[in-house]
Amino acid sequence: MELTDTKFGYWPYKQDYKTAGDRRRFIFYANEKNLQFETASLAKQYDIVYLTVGCDIHQWIQYKKKYPSTKIIFECIDSYSLEGFNLFSFLRGGVRFLKGRESKLYLNYKKALINMYRVADAVVCSTPIQKEYITRYNKNVHISLDYFEADIAHTKKQYETGKKLKLVWEGQSYTVNNLLAIKEVFRTLTDKVELHIITDSSIVFPFEIFNKKTSDIVSKIPCTVFFHPWKINDFSKHITDADLAIIPIKNNDKLYWNKPENKLLLLWQMGVPVLTSNTPAYSRVMNEAGIAGLCSSDNDWITKIEEFIKMNETQREAQAFKATNFLATHHSKEIILQKWDKIFQSVSPQPVSRALKV
Repeated sequence: MELTDTKFGYWPYKQDYKTAGDRRRFIFYANEKNLQFETASLAKQYDIVYLTVGCDIHQWIQYKKKYPSTKIIFECIDSYSLEGFNLFSFLRGGVRFLKGRESKLYLNYKKALINMYRVADAVVCSTPIQKEYITRYNKNVHISLDYFEADIAHTKKQYETGKKLKLVWEGQSYTVNNLLAIKEVFRTLTDKVELHIITDSSIVFPFEIFNKKTSDIVSKIPCTVFFHPWKINDFSKHITDADLAIIPIKNNDKLYWNKPENKLLLLWQMGVPVLTSNTPAYSRVMNEAGIAGLCSSDNDWITKIEEFIKMNETQREAQAFKATNFLATHHSKEIILQKWDKIFQSVSPQPVSRALKV
Protein backbone atom coordinates (compact mmCIF):
# COMPACT_ATOMS: atom_id res chain seq x y z
CA MET A 1 0.00 0.00 0.00
CA GLU A 2 1.33 3.44 -0.99
CA LEU A 3 -0.12 6.00 1.37
CA THR A 4 1.68 8.71 -0.57
CA ASP A 5 -1.01 8.26 -3.23
CA THR A 6 -3.79 8.86 -0.73
CA LYS A 7 -5.87 12.02 -0.43
CA PHE A 8 -5.75 12.83 3.30
CA GLY A 9 -7.78 15.17 5.46
CA TYR A 10 -6.69 15.70 9.06
CA TRP A 11 -8.60 17.42 11.84
CA PRO A 12 -5.97 18.55 14.40
CA TYR A 13 -6.19 19.20 18.12
CA LYS A 14 -5.26 22.81 17.38
CA GLN A 15 -5.37 24.48 13.98
CA ASP A 16 -1.72 25.54 14.21
CA TYR A 17 -0.65 21.88 14.58
CA LYS A 18 1.61 22.82 17.50
CA THR A 19 0.10 20.83 20.35
CA ALA A 20 1.78 17.68 21.63
CA GLY A 21 -1.21 15.65 20.44
CA ASP A 22 -0.54 16.79 16.88
CA ARG A 23 3.29 16.82 16.94
CA ARG A 24 3.70 13.45 18.63
CA ARG A 25 1.03 11.54 16.73
CA PHE A 26 -0.37 11.97 13.22
CA ILE A 27 1.99 14.80 12.21
CA PHE A 28 4.96 12.70 13.30
CA TYR A 29 3.77 9.76 11.21
CA ALA A 30 2.90 11.89 8.19
CA ASN A 31 6.34 13.50 8.22
CA GLU A 32 8.09 10.15 8.57
CA LYS A 33 6.12 8.67 5.65
CA ASN A 34 6.21 11.83 3.54
CA LEU A 35 2.41 12.00 3.41
CA GLN A 36 0.69 15.03 2.01
CA PHE A 37 -2.45 16.19 3.80
CA GLU A 38 -4.55 19.23 4.53
CA THR A 39 -6.77 20.35 7.37
CA ALA A 40 -9.94 18.36 6.80
CA SER A 41 -12.83 20.29 5.25
CA LEU A 42 -16.45 19.14 5.32
CA ALA A 43 -16.78 20.56 1.80
CA LYS A 44 -14.17 18.23 0.26
CA GLN A 45 -14.07 14.51 -0.38
CA TYR A 46 -11.04 12.53 0.79
CA ASP A 47 -9.82 8.96 0.65
CA ILE A 48 -9.05 9.00 4.39
CA VAL A 49 -10.04 11.53 7.04
CA TYR A 50 -8.17 11.32 10.35
CA LEU A 51 -10.23 13.01 13.06
CA THR A 52 -9.20 13.87 16.60
CA VAL A 53 -11.65 14.13 19.46
CA GLY A 54 -11.90 17.90 19.03
CA CYS A 55 -13.82 17.63 15.76
CA ASP A 56 -17.53 18.41 15.30
CA ILE A 57 -18.73 14.84 15.72
CA HIS A 58 -22.26 15.41 14.43
CA GLN A 59 -21.05 17.11 11.24
CA TRP A 60 -18.50 14.40 10.47
CA ILE A 61 -21.10 11.69 10.97
CA GLN A 62 -23.21 13.49 8.38
CA TYR A 63 -20.13 13.72 6.15
CA LYS A 64 -19.72 9.94 6.29
CA LYS A 65 -23.32 9.53 5.15
CA LYS A 66 -22.64 11.87 2.22
CA TYR A 67 -19.32 10.22 1.30
CA PRO A 68 -19.60 6.57 2.41
CA SER A 69 -16.47 5.57 0.47
CA THR A 70 -14.30 7.92 2.54
CA LYS A 71 -12.56 6.05 5.35
CA ILE A 72 -12.79 7.78 8.71
CA ILE A 73 -10.25 7.13 11.45
CA PHE A 74 -11.30 8.59 14.80
CA GLU A 75 -8.71 9.22 17.51
CA CYS A 76 -9.88 9.37 21.14
CA ILE A 77 -6.81 9.22 23.38
CA ASP A 78 -8.33 10.45 26.63
CA SER A 79 -10.65 8.12 28.50
CA TYR A 80 -13.83 10.21 28.16
CA SER A 81 -15.90 7.08 27.61
CA LEU A 82 -14.81 5.66 30.96
CA GLU A 83 -15.58 8.64 33.17
CA GLY A 84 -19.33 7.96 33.30
CA PHE A 85 -22.11 10.55 33.26
CA ASN A 86 -21.25 13.33 35.66
CA LEU A 87 -21.22 17.10 35.86
CA PHE A 88 -18.07 17.34 33.75
CA SER A 89 -19.34 15.11 30.95
CA PHE A 90 -22.58 17.11 30.94
CA LEU A 91 -20.71 20.41 30.78
CA ARG A 92 -18.38 19.11 28.08
CA GLY A 93 -21.22 18.62 25.61
CA GLY A 94 -22.97 21.85 26.57
CA VAL A 95 -19.82 23.98 26.45
CA ARG A 96 -18.78 22.57 23.08
CA PHE A 97 -22.21 23.41 21.69
CA LEU A 98 -22.20 26.96 23.12
CA LYS A 99 -18.68 27.58 21.81
CA GLY A 100 -19.70 26.41 18.33
CA ARG A 101 -17.31 23.46 18.35
CA GLU A 102 -20.17 20.97 18.16
CA SER A 103 -23.23 21.63 16.00
CA LYS A 104 -25.52 19.33 18.00
CA LEU A 105 -26.18 19.61 21.72
CA TYR A 106 -25.17 16.38 23.48
CA LEU A 107 -26.25 16.51 27.11
CA ASN A 108 -24.22 13.34 27.60
CA TYR A 109 -21.06 13.74 25.51
CA LYS A 110 -20.34 10.05 25.88
CA LYS A 111 -23.23 9.41 23.47
CA ALA A 112 -21.53 11.55 20.85
CA LEU A 113 -18.36 9.48 21.18
CA ILE A 114 -20.29 6.22 20.90
CA ASN A 115 -22.02 7.49 17.75
CA MET A 116 -18.63 8.23 16.22
CA TYR A 117 -17.21 4.87 17.29
CA ARG A 118 -20.02 3.18 15.38
CA VAL A 119 -19.58 5.24 12.24
CA ALA A 120 -15.79 5.30 12.02
CA ASP A 121 -13.91 2.74 9.94
CA ALA A 122 -11.21 2.58 12.62
CA VAL A 123 -10.78 3.98 16.12
CA VAL A 124 -7.44 4.85 17.73
CA CYS A 125 -7.16 4.87 21.53
CA SER A 126 -4.32 4.63 24.04
CA THR A 127 -4.97 1.86 26.58
CA PRO A 128 -6.20 -1.76 26.65
CA ILE A 129 -9.08 -0.69 28.93
CA GLN A 130 -10.24 1.86 26.37
CA LYS A 131 -9.91 -0.68 23.56
CA GLU A 132 -11.99 -3.24 25.43
CA TYR A 133 -14.76 -0.68 25.89
CA ILE A 134 -14.71 0.75 22.34
CA THR A 135 -14.74 -2.73 20.79
CA ARG A 136 -18.38 -2.98 21.86
CA TYR A 137 -19.14 -0.46 19.12
CA ASN A 138 -16.34 -0.95 16.58
CA LYS A 139 -14.24 -4.05 15.97
CA ASN A 140 -11.38 -2.18 14.30
CA VAL A 141 -9.71 -0.54 17.32
CA HIS A 142 -6.00 0.22 17.65
CA ILE A 143 -3.78 1.31 20.53
CA SER A 144 -1.18 3.92 19.64
CA LEU A 145 1.05 5.96 21.94
CA ASP A 146 3.00 9.18 21.44
CA TYR A 147 6.40 9.54 19.82
CA PHE A 148 8.11 12.30 21.76
CA GLU A 149 11.83 11.98 21.01
CA ALA A 150 11.75 15.03 18.73
CA ASP A 151 10.58 17.16 21.67
CA ILE A 152 13.46 16.09 23.92
CA ALA A 153 16.48 18.39 23.78
CA HIS A 154 18.20 17.09 26.93
CA THR A 155 18.75 13.71 28.57
CA LYS A 156 19.99 12.99 32.07
CA LYS A 157 23.74 12.42 32.37
CA GLN A 158 24.48 12.34 36.11
CA TYR A 159 22.64 10.89 39.10
CA GLU A 160 24.26 12.55 42.08
CA THR A 161 21.90 14.32 44.47
CA GLY A 162 22.36 17.41 46.61
CA LYS A 163 21.33 18.28 50.14
CA LYS A 164 17.66 18.07 49.17
CA LEU A 165 16.22 15.62 46.65
CA LYS A 166 14.93 17.46 43.60
CA LEU A 167 11.50 16.11 42.69
CA VAL A 168 9.98 17.18 39.38
CA TRP A 169 6.45 17.19 37.97
CA GLU A 170 5.59 18.12 34.38
CA GLY A 171 2.21 18.38 32.73
CA GLN A 172 -0.68 20.50 31.53
CA SER A 173 -1.77 23.11 34.03
CA TYR A 174 -5.30 21.76 34.44
CA THR A 175 -3.83 18.54 35.86
CA VAL A 176 -1.56 20.17 38.45
CA ASN A 177 -4.15 19.61 41.17
CA ASN A 178 -3.16 15.93 41.10
CA LEU A 179 -0.13 16.98 43.15
CA LEU A 180 -2.49 17.66 46.04
CA ALA A 181 -3.23 13.91 46.13
CA ILE A 182 0.08 13.54 48.00
CA LYS A 183 -0.02 16.81 49.93
CA GLU A 184 0.78 15.06 53.20
CA VAL A 185 3.79 13.37 51.61
CA PHE A 186 5.28 16.78 50.82
CA ARG A 187 4.51 17.92 54.36
CA THR A 188 6.25 14.88 55.89
CA LEU A 189 9.32 15.18 53.65
CA THR A 190 9.52 18.97 53.53
CA ASP A 191 13.04 18.99 55.02
CA LYS A 192 14.29 16.37 52.56
CA VAL A 193 12.81 17.37 49.21
CA GLU A 194 12.05 20.31 46.96
CA LEU A 195 9.54 20.22 44.12
CA HIS A 196 10.05 21.60 40.62
CA ILE A 197 6.84 22.13 38.64
CA ILE A 198 6.92 22.60 34.86
CA THR A 199 3.63 23.78 33.40
CA ASP A 200 1.75 26.86 32.16
CA SER A 201 1.16 29.79 34.49
CA SER A 202 -2.60 29.80 33.92
CA ILE A 203 -5.31 27.14 33.95
CA VAL A 204 -7.48 27.96 30.96
CA PHE A 205 -11.16 27.03 30.78
CA PRO A 206 -13.54 27.30 27.81
CA PHE A 207 -14.96 30.51 29.28
CA GLU A 208 -12.30 33.01 30.30
CA ILE A 209 -14.13 34.14 33.42
CA PHE A 210 -13.30 30.77 35.04
CA ASN A 211 -9.56 30.91 34.32
CA LYS A 212 -7.25 30.78 37.32
CA LYS A 213 -3.57 31.07 38.10
CA THR A 214 -1.65 27.83 38.49
CA SER A 215 -0.01 29.39 41.53
CA ASP A 216 -3.37 29.24 43.34
CA ILE A 217 -2.96 25.46 43.49
CA VAL A 218 0.83 25.36 43.77
CA SER A 219 0.68 27.56 46.88
CA LYS A 220 -1.16 24.76 48.71
CA ILE A 221 1.82 22.38 48.43
CA PRO A 222 3.61 22.29 51.82
CA CYS A 223 7.25 22.16 50.72
CA THR A 224 9.70 24.33 48.82
CA VAL A 225 8.40 24.72 45.25
CA PHE A 226 10.12 26.09 42.14
CA PHE A 227 7.93 26.97 39.15
CA HIS A 228 9.20 26.71 35.56
CA PRO A 229 7.03 27.87 32.62
CA TRP A 230 6.63 25.08 30.07
CA LYS A 231 8.62 25.83 26.91
CA ILE A 232 9.40 23.27 24.26
CA ASN A 233 13.07 24.27 24.02
CA ASP A 234 13.91 23.85 27.72
CA PHE A 235 11.26 21.78 29.51
CA SER A 236 13.45 18.69 29.16
CA LYS A 237 16.40 20.52 30.76
CA HIS A 238 14.37 21.34 33.87
CA ILE A 239 13.27 17.70 34.08
CA THR A 240 16.74 16.22 33.65
CA ASP A 241 18.24 18.66 36.17
CA ALA A 242 16.01 17.03 38.80
CA ASP A 243 16.68 13.73 40.58
CA LEU A 244 13.32 11.96 40.56
CA ALA A 245 10.10 12.55 38.60
CA ILE A 246 6.71 11.96 40.19
CA ILE A 247 3.27 11.31 38.67
CA PRO A 248 0.63 11.28 41.40
CA ILE A 249 -2.98 10.83 40.23
CA LYS A 250 -6.17 11.32 42.21
CA ASN A 251 -7.88 7.95 42.35
CA ASN A 252 -11.40 9.42 42.41
CA ASP A 253 -11.14 10.93 38.95
CA LYS A 254 -11.80 8.26 36.31
CA LEU A 255 -10.67 10.48 33.43
CA TYR A 256 -7.19 10.96 34.89
CA TRP A 257 -7.00 7.50 36.46
CA ASN A 258 -7.48 5.81 33.08
CA LYS A 259 -4.98 7.91 31.13
CA PRO A 260 -2.26 6.11 29.14
CA GLU A 261 1.40 5.74 30.06
CA ASN A 262 2.69 8.49 27.73
CA LYS A 263 4.03 10.74 30.49
CA LEU A 264 5.91 7.89 32.17
CA LEU A 265 7.50 6.88 28.87
CA LEU A 266 8.44 10.50 28.12
CA LEU A 267 10.26 10.81 31.44
CA TRP A 268 11.98 7.47 31.00
CA GLN A 269 13.10 8.56 27.52
CA MET A 270 14.97 11.41 29.19
CA GLY A 271 16.75 8.98 31.54
CA VAL A 272 14.91 10.16 34.65
CA PRO A 273 13.77 7.70 37.37
CA VAL A 274 10.03 7.93 38.08
CA LEU A 275 7.52 7.16 40.83
CA THR A 276 3.83 6.99 39.90
CA SER A 277 0.42 6.29 41.35
CA ASN A 278 -0.75 2.73 40.68
CA THR A 279 -3.13 3.53 37.81
CA PRO A 280 -3.95 0.71 35.36
CA ALA A 281 -1.54 2.01 32.70
CA TYR A 282 1.34 2.82 35.04
CA SER A 283 0.94 -0.47 36.91
CA ARG A 284 1.02 -2.46 33.68
CA VAL A 285 4.13 -0.73 32.34
CA MET A 286 6.06 -0.65 35.63
CA ASN A 287 5.43 -4.40 36.07
CA GLU A 288 6.45 -5.14 32.47
CA ALA A 289 9.66 -3.16 32.96
CA GLY A 290 10.37 -4.81 36.32
CA ILE A 291 10.69 -1.46 38.11
CA ALA A 292 9.29 -0.97 41.62
CA GLY A 293 8.01 2.54 41.07
CA LEU A 294 4.33 2.22 42.02
CA CYS A 295 2.75 3.98 45.00
CA SER A 296 -0.74 3.22 46.31
CA SER A 297 -0.66 5.23 49.56
CA ASP A 298 1.07 8.16 51.23
CA ASN A 299 3.21 5.66 53.10
CA ASP A 300 4.34 4.12 49.80
CA TRP A 301 5.34 7.54 48.45
CA ILE A 302 7.26 8.41 51.60
CA THR A 303 9.00 5.04 51.79
CA LYS A 304 10.04 4.97 48.12
CA ILE A 305 11.25 8.56 48.09
CA GLU A 306 13.32 7.93 51.21
CA GLU A 307 14.71 4.73 49.67
CA PHE A 308 15.70 6.72 46.58
CA ILE A 309 17.46 9.30 48.75
CA LYS A 310 19.53 6.51 50.32
CA MET A 311 20.55 5.02 46.96
CA ASN A 312 23.98 5.77 45.59
CA GLU A 313 24.57 7.26 42.15
CA THR A 314 25.18 3.87 40.54
CA GLN A 315 21.89 2.46 41.82
CA ARG A 316 19.89 5.43 40.56
CA GLU A 317 21.57 5.24 37.16
CA ALA A 318 20.88 1.50 36.97
CA GLN A 319 17.17 2.13 37.52
CA ALA A 320 17.14 4.69 34.71
CA PHE A 321 19.10 2.34 32.44
CA LYS A 322 16.55 -0.40 33.04
CA ALA A 323 13.77 1.94 31.95
CA THR A 324 15.52 3.05 28.76
CA ASN A 325 16.20 -0.58 27.86
CA PHE A 326 12.48 -1.28 28.22
CA LEU A 327 11.73 1.59 25.85
CA ALA A 328 14.20 0.29 23.29
CA THR A 329 12.42 -3.08 23.28
CA HIS A 330 8.79 -1.99 23.53
CA HIS A 331 8.53 1.64 22.44
CA SER A 332 11.13 2.29 19.76
CA LYS A 333 10.49 4.54 16.79
CA GLU A 334 10.28 1.52 14.51
CA ILE A 335 7.65 -0.17 16.70
CA ILE A 336 5.56 3.00 16.84
CA LEU A 337 5.70 3.41 13.06
CA GLN A 338 4.65 -0.21 12.59
CA LYS A 339 1.57 0.39 14.75
CA TRP A 340 0.66 3.43 12.68
CA ASP A 341 1.13 1.39 9.50
CA LYS A 342 -1.37 -1.16 10.80
CA ILE A 343 -3.92 1.56 11.53
CA PHE A 344 -3.93 2.75 7.94
CA GLN A 345 -3.63 -0.73 6.46
CA SER A 346 -6.83 -1.65 8.29
CA VAL A 347 -8.86 0.92 6.33
CA SER A 348 -7.00 1.14 3.04
CA PRO A 349 -5.72 -2.21 1.75
CA GLN A 350 -4.72 -0.75 -1.60
CA PRO A 351 -3.63 2.61 -3.05
CA VAL A 352 -6.41 5.06 -3.68
CA SER A 353 -6.52 8.47 -5.37
CA ARG A 354 -3.93 11.05 -6.28
CA ALA A 355 -2.14 12.85 -3.43
CA LEU A 356 -2.99 16.41 -2.42
CA LYS A 357 -0.66 19.25 -3.27
CA VAL A 358 -0.42 21.45 -0.18
